[in-house]
Amino acid sequence: MLRWIKQYWLPMTRLKLYGLLVVVIVIIGILGYSLYRSGISSFIGDRSHPQSVANLSTTDPIQISFWTPFSGGDISFMNELVQRYNQENTDHIVVTMKNNKSDDYYTKLSTAIVTEEAPDVAIIHASMFAQYIPADFIQNINTVASQAGVNWQDFNPSILARTMMQTNHYAIPLDTHFSVLYYNKKWLAKAGLYRDGQVQIQPGEKGFVDFLQTLQKHIPQDVAPLAVPNVRIDSLWLWWSLYAQIEGGGQLYTADGQRAAVDMPAAKRSLELVTSLYEQQLIPPNINDASNEFAQGKAAMLFLGVWSIGSFEKVPDLDFGVMPFPQIYDHAGSWGDAHTLAFPTHHEQDPEKVLAAVKFAHWLAKHGAVWGEAGHVPAVQSEALSQTYLSLPLRKEYVDEANHVEYFPSNPKQIMISDALINELEKIWYGKQSVDQMLDHLEPLINQILKE
Repeated sequence: MLRWIKQYWLPMTRLKLYGLLVVVIVIIGILGYSLYRSGISSFIGDRSHPQSVANLSTTDPIQISFWTPFSGGDISFMNELVQRYNQENTDHIVVTMKNNKSDDYYTKLSTAIVTEEAPDVAIIHASMFAQYIPADFIQNINTVASQAGVNWQDFNPSILARTMMQTNHYAIPLDTHFSVLYYNKKWLAKAGLYRDGQVQIQPGEKGFVDFLQTLQKHIPQDVAPLAVPNVRIDSLWLWWSLYAQIEGGGQLYTADGQRAAVDMPAAKRSLELVTSLYEQQLIPPNINDASNEFAQGKAAMLFLGVWSIGSFEKVPDLDFGVMPFPQIYDHAGSWGDAHTLAFPTHHEQDPEKVLAAVKFAHWLAKHGAVWGEAGHVPAVQSEALSQTYLSLPLRKEYVDEANHVEYFPSNPKQIMISDALINELEKIWYGKQSVDQMLDHLEPLINQILKE
C-alpha cells in the first residue's frame, strides 16, 4: 500500500503544487545559502549547519543528510566519524547527521520515504530489508557503488549477503552485532569457575546448566546467575540462538516464505532448555533492566549484544569479561543483526547526491575500527582484523563470531512474527502455557500472520 501511495498518489498531488513549491524552495535555498556563506549560521549553532569542510573555497558543497537511530556510546562514535569526514574529504561533501529515537525510528523513516522527506543515507538494520526492498524504499546501488570505488570483496561475505537480493546490492554494510555472554569475574572466581583468566564451562546442555547451578550455589541470593529480561525481545534472542544451533533449526518458513515450517523437535529441545533456566531461577524472574543489574554487580552473567561493551567499560570497579555464546548443540551461533548504510528512494533522484552519499557510506565502512569502539564488529574484513580494532579491550574474544551470526529469517512479516513469538514466550515464563501448548499452535499462528 505504501509503495502504491509513493508511486502514484504522491506524484499527482505534487504536480498541483509544483509551481508554488519551486518558488518557495528557491527563495529558502538562496536565503539559507547566503546565511551559510556569510557566517550567520555559526551564530545559530551546530544543529543548523555541519562541520566545516576543507577545500570549499571555489566549489559549492554537496549537502548530504544522514539519519541514525543510535543512543549511548554509539552516537558519540558516529558523531566523531561524521565530523572527521566533513573535515577530511576532498569531494566537497558536507554531511549533516540527525539522530532519532530508536523506538519509532522505522515508522518515522518509512513515513519520510513515502512523503519524499527521506534523508540521502540512513542506518537501516539488515533485518528490515525484507520489507524495504519489495516496497522500493531503498535503492539498488550496483552502478553507483562501482562509480564510488566500492570493492565488495572487502566485506565479510556473511554480512554482505544480508544486504543483497539475488545479485543486487542495496546498502554498504557497516557492522554486525550479536549476543554474547558478559561475566563478572569476581562472582565466577568465587564459584571456582574463573581460573587463570579462563571461564571454566563444559560443553553441551549439561555443561551449561551445571555451570549456572554452581554459580547459583556460591553467589549471594540477590545476585542473578544469568540476567535476561523476560518481558522484552532478549528472551527471544536467547531461544533463537539455541534453536539455530541445532541441525535443522533456525527456520520458521518454507523456502518461498509463504507458509510456516518450524523444526518442531529442535524448537522443543531448545525451548525446554530456556524454560528450565527460568523454572530453576537460574534466570530470575522480573528482570526489567538486565544491563543495570550487571553494571551494579547484581548479575554474574548477562546475555546481551556486543553494543554494551563501551558502556560497561566506563563503570567504575566493574571487573568483567566477555565470551561468545557457548556452543551448546551442533554448531556455534547466536542471534544477531547488522547495521547497514542504505539509500532511501526519492521520486526524483539526484545522481550527484546519490554518488556523494555512497562515497560517504563507503568511507564510514572503511573506518570501521573507530566505529568498533562501540563494540560492533566491522563489516570490512581488514578493519575487523586490524591492530587498531583488535587492540581494543575484549574484541579478540568475540571477533571471529561474526562468521557465526544467526540472523532471523528474511521475510516481510518477520517483525510481526517476532512480536507474536515474544508474546508466546512470555506466556511460558509466567506459567500461562506449557512448551507443548505453544508449539501446538505456533505454525497456525505464523500462517495467520503471513496471510494478513
